[in-house]
Amino acid sequence: MVLAQERENRIEKAGTACFYIGLALEVLIVILDKSSWINPLEGQMFRVTFLFFALKVCLTKYSVREWGAILFAGLIAAVCYLSSTRDEAVRAVVFVVSMKGIDHRKAMKLVFFGTIAGMLALAGLAFAGVLGEVVDAGAGYGFKAGLPRLCLGVGNSNALACMIWALMTLGIYLYHERMRWQHFVLLTVLSIAVYLATVTRTALFVMLATVALAALMRYVPSLRMARGVYLTGIMSLLLSVLFSVYAAHISNWYEFLEDWQVKLDRMLTGRITSIYAFENGGGVLRNWKLFGDPDYVEYFDMGYVRLFFWYGILPGCCCILAVCLLIWQCRRQRDYMGFVLVMSFGIYTVIEAHAVSVYLARNYVLLLMGAYWPYFLIRKENDAAESFWWKAAGLFRNGKKGNG
Repeated sequence: MVLAQERENRIEKAGTACFYIGLALEVLIVILDKSSWINPLEGQMFRVTFLFFALKVCLTKYSVREWGAILFAGLIAAVCYLSSTRDEAVRAVVFVVSMKGIDHRKAMKLVFFGTIAGMLALAGLAFAGVLGEVVDAGAGYGFKAGLPRLCLGVGNSNALACMIWALMTLGIYLYHERMRWQHFVLLTVLSIAVYLATVTRTALFVMLATVALAALMRYVPSLRMARGVYLTGIMSLLLSVLFSVYAAHISNWYEFLEDWQVKLDRMLTGRITSIYAFENGGGVLRNWKLFGDPDYVEYFDMGYVRLFFWYGILPGCCCILAVCLLIWQCRRQRDYMGFVLVMSFGIYTVIEAHAVSVYLARNYVLLLMGAYWPYFLIRKENDAAESFWWKAAGLFRNGKKGNG
């Protein structure tokens, strides 16, 4: 028995090593994507990271319910891949599943510091004139057309503001217990400074909203476990999706929109009309399918629209349901800053598709999902037998209690 336990511990340690190697490579892929250099090996690197995460799954014990959930999610992702030829749905499922047994805070710190190091390296290369530009003087929308804006080697100013928002949100999650009111003031100043440097209103709004919500949860303890707060978060997420569906429904050229719809689109810097601006109407609602389509490759900013357009209505609904469950699980786990992180990404995804992409390491909600998904299935920790994949058949057949 002792030798068997030692062998299982070695297996699980090997799996943990595989996970962190894969995660480090995913962070590297994100940094290379943000640079001005075109990475010719990106597809092969994704295959390598998938292999490491898949190895972690193979070297992890799961319960009967967890194996069932894995099979269900894997089936949805596989059909999504076969329909759309987009493999990131499968990669995302395997990534989330592989996080069982991983300290998600350590994983988040790897992503946090790895991404900061990569961003600083890109900025240094831009200042040295080796790769990328310090200032983006490219085309912009409306008054921003031709306006010099800071980009620090990240390609464009919107991408820079987006990365700063994401890192700020992750930093709040990781270090909120050490933060004092002065830190929230500094983050507010940072948000304004980012806007002045990049002229990105979306990032300003979401950064200020994130700081405000984090401060409320930090200094008003009664909110941390209030059911109404988390139910409001779920309703806000669903309303965000509903608005995105409506935007996809009305998207068209200006001459076919009502005056107030044109004004709304201009407030969103053309994001509603950009859905339509492709052959056959692009990502408009009438083009959505139950699952994706290999011809659906158009890029536009509105994240939830892209989610349903690229991957299909059924996978999109499964994703939204999973995020709703995650919000409620944050309450059950007393992870109130996890709630703040999810809500920040939920709001931002209405306008930007930062979290809906092939790059797993820039969607920090996946890290929380990986930490908490087993708790969706059971009420008490360790209340069911667990087994490696090669013993899973017996687990299903016998339903034994104890360790597999």
